[in-house]
Amino acid sequence: MTGSHFIHLASAASGIAMLGAATLSAPATAAPPDNSHNPALPQFNVVGTDVMLHNSAYAEDASRAVADARRANDECSKILFQQSVAWVERHQYDASSRRGGATPYILTDTFGHDTNALKKLAAEMRGEWAARCEGKPKLQANTNSFTGGVGIHAGRVNLPTLAYLGFEDALTLDQTIGVVDGEDEGAVAGMSAQGSVNANAFKLELGGFWGAEIGFSRSGADVSSSFTNIDPAGDGLLIPGPLGGASGFALPSAGGLNVVSAAEFSASYDWTNVHAKFFMPVECETLLLFPFTGLGYTRTGFDARFEGSIPGFGRDFAYNTSVDVDAISPMAGLEVVRDFGGTSLRAGGLVAVDFNDADGRDRLSFTGFPDSEAMLENDDTTVSGRVWLGVTYGTAASPFALSLDVAWVRAGNVPNITRDGINPTRLDMDNADAFVGSLGAVVRF
Repeated sequence: MTGSHFIHLASAASGIAMLGAATLSAPATAAPPDNSHNPALPQFNVVGTDVMLHNSAYAEDASRAVADARRANDECSKILFQQSVAWVERHQYDASSRRGGATPYILTDTFGHDTNALKKLAAEMRGEWAARCEGKPKLQANTNSFTGGVGIHAGRVNLPTLAYLGFEDALTLDQTIGVVDGEDEGAVAGMSAQGSVNANAFKLELGGFWGAEIGFSRSGADVSSSFTNIDPAGDGLLIPGPLGGASGFALPSAGGLNVVSAAEFSASYDWTNVHAKFFMPVECETLLLFPFTGLGYTRTGFDARFEGSIPGFGRDFAYNTSVDVDAISPMAGLEVVRDFGGTSLRAGGLVAVDFNDADGRDRLSFTGFPDSEAMLENDDTTVSGRVWLGVTYGTAASPFALSLDVAWVRAGNVPNITRDGINPTRLDMDNADAFVGSLGAVVRF
């Protein structure tokens, strides 16, 4: 299907958002004792550290800042950490200038003790951050020169409904077209291959290189159904012709002679896709973002057949329809990757605009009459898309990796046929949805 790339349909898990609850309290009736003027009196501990302050309000606020910083360290959230350590660093200067800053209490910095203590606390907080987060391996993009992969995929697809035949009311002559629906849900399966190259991948830091990917995929789906005793129940049987009007046939009931005793429907679809994507990874905390743009070419092949027998009239009929669609599809999307040390989760999506060039033919064969045939064309512009979630086993530096993906795919340019009995057959571009799982292997070198 348009823009299809099943080996990398893929993927990533989002980070955990941490929300802190703010607590409001009523104004105190009296300020706690300020012991900063007298170093002989007990000082106040910053909880979780060995730092002591003369001012109780500063000690309470500093304790909260330390707790927030350590929660930020658990997720290596740089933004949350900077917000936490900023309070300590800002109030160093409040202490030095003998101003109370954001607290409602007067601070006298006895012999610079509180200034030095806050400086020590800020240094310790930054040290913990560096040891916990800056010292651990960073999430890395693939920096190999070349990557190649192959995969297989399978799933279920919902296709446009193809409708046939019609009934004509024996009294009012009102016509109902499309009384028999062909099967529109089936299995889809295929294979894919891809290769990518990273320019300047060996020496530049994350975000300092760009990458390009070329991919190929092929998918197919077959659907079929059978019918017995399509009975107009006393009304006329209509067999609309491809050219409309007199190219079709109307068979009166004549006591039930116009019953279609048996009919068979079958349709096959195949999609061949080639695409090129260009991307530049961006680091965002513990995630890697891969925004990309690209261009795809998809060739869609469609063949359908509906045939039946009318023993009462000694006639057989058969519709044969064949359509090819060539689509050029600019695309844009985003993939997000979260690494868990040898295993990474991926999630992403893309949108493509399909510039279609479709043509084909619709033919009706009816016993005792020459075949009638209509030529079909459609150049509509449509929209397609895909979202995916996947897991990769193997780090970005691993020479071999295995991936599992699930994806929802919507193709907006699947052929559909409409016959109204008056006008020639109309070729439309319709939507098809598929849920697909894929297994892929990647080699990097």
